[in-house]
Amino acid sequence: MIQLDNLGVFLPTGYLFQNITAQINKGDKVGLVGKNGAGKSTILKLISGKDKPSEGNIHSPKDTTIGYLSQDLLLDTTKSVFDFLNDSNVELNRIGKRLDKINHDLVTRTDYESESYLSMLDEMSDLNHSFDILEGFQWEEKITSALKGLGFQDEELPSPLNTFSGGWKMRAELARILVNNPDVILLDEPTNHLDMDSKI
Repeated sequence: MIQLDNLGVFLPTGYLFQNITAQINKGDKVGLVGKNGAGKSTILKLISGKDKPSEGNIHSPKDTTIGYLSQDLLLDTTKSVFDFLNDSNVELNRIGKRLDKINHDLVTRTDYESESYLSMLDEMSDLNHSFDILEGFQWEEKITSALKGLGFQDEELPSPLNTFSGGWKMRAELARILVNNPDVILLDEPTNHLDMDSKI
């Protein structure tokens, strides 16, 4: 699924690493082990696309989705914990907003037999099908399950995310990644701020 081809990262002090070649296939679970400063976090940033290598290339199938949890997480939002996840799926939000608009128009219009009215009905049917395929009707349930699985309580879900500690923000970001089910998940020391129940 992901091919690392002769990757190298050059710093002012010299190479951090070079000639890194590897293949990560679907279903693989890979752990990076090394001393501090060896470049483990850098490799994850390269795979995620957040940084570019000094040399070499990274190849992956088109439209591959990657969820990346950084150990240097910076989240500052007044969104509630629930809304932080709820707003994270761009396609579900797009479909939901369009369905709301169509439903509003269908209620206010009276040209029931016009071509444009019938066209909206067809579009609504297609959008509902896409929403169902993406499990949009279970979306809120999945969000709640992911958050509670990482230790959040029901009464905390409406609270602004910026009122939580860094560790709890990391849990919220991990839940956001998990609930969106990306093709690849990159976790940079994700258990640093988790208790034993959440790690399991």
